Amino acid sequence: MIHLNAIPLDFEPRRKILPKLPEFVSPQGYREPEMSEFESSFLCGVLKKIRPKKILEVGIAGGATTAIILQTLEDIGAPYEMHSVDAAAKFYRDPSKPSGFLAMFAKEKIFGELRGTHAFHLGTYLPQVIDGIGGDIDFVILDTVHSMPGEGLDFLAVLPYLTDNAIVVLHDVAFNQIGKDVNAHATTVLFSSVTAEKFLNFTMDFNSTKFNYPNIGAFQINQQTRDNIENVFLSLILRWAYMPSQGELNLYLGHYKKHYPKELCAIYIEAIKMNL
Repeated sequence: MIHLNAIPLDFEPRRKILPKLPEFVSPQGYREPEMSEFESSFLCGVLKKIRPKKILEVGIAGGATTAIILQTLEDIGAPYEMHSVDAAAKFYRDPSKPSGFLAMFAKEKIFGELRGTHAFHLGTYLPQVIDGIGGDIDFVILDTVHSMPGEGLDFLAVLPYLTDNAIVVLHDVAFNQIGKDVNAHATTVLFSSVTAEKFLNFTMDFNSTKFNYPNIGAFQINQQTRDNIENVFLSLILRWAYMPSQGELNLYLGHYKKHYPKELCAIYIEAIKMNL
C-alpha cells in the first residue's frame, strides 16, 4: 500500500546543524548536502516518527546528510547505534577529502559526546562489514550510485539483518526524471519491485520541478517483503548501466548464498551473464 503525505516533515535538524558546518562547493558547483531541504525534512520526519535504535547508512558522500541524521538522533534524545558505509574511502567529488568529512567535523567540533554511537566504514562494500555490524537494524538509508544494479544489490545484502517492520529510506527515487541521466533509476526500480508499505510525500516546492512526485521515499518491510523477495532479484534482469568488478560481483554472490535459496542466487548469476 502507498501512503501519501503521511510523514510529518521536520525541517529543524537541517536548519540547526547546516550553518555550523564548513560550506563545501565542488568545482562542478555541487553543494553539500546533496539532498534538498524538502528531502532532508522527509528523512528527519521518518526518523522522528520511528525513533530507531540501530541505523545503517549506505552511501555517505561528503557527510552533510550524515550530520543531519546525527542531529536528528541527538534531538530525539534516546540511545542509538549508527553505522555509515561507503565503498569509496575518498569523497567522490573531492578526492583530497575522506568520504563523510563534514560529519567527521560535526562529531569533533559540534556534537561533543554523542548520546549514541556512530562508526564509519569507508572503502568497503556492505557484505564485507555487515556481519560485524550485526542484526537488529531497524532503519536504513540507501543513497549510492542510483544506476542499475546499484541499490538493489545492497538492499538484498542487508535484508536478512533487518528487524521486522524496519524502515528503508531511498534517496533519488525520481532522479532519472529530474537529472540528466536516464539510467539513474535503480532506486525507482527497487522502490517499485519491493513488497512493503510505501511512503511518499508530494513536494511542496512547485517551482523546483514540473511535477510533485518526490525524489525521496521510504518503505516498511513486513513478512511479505521476505516472502516476495524474488521480485527484487528478478529486477536485476534489467539492463545494467555499469558493471561492478568481478571481485565485487563474487562478494555479493557469496553473501547471497548464505541467506537466499539457490534459485534466487541463480537469477543473480544469470543477470550478471546477461549484462556481461
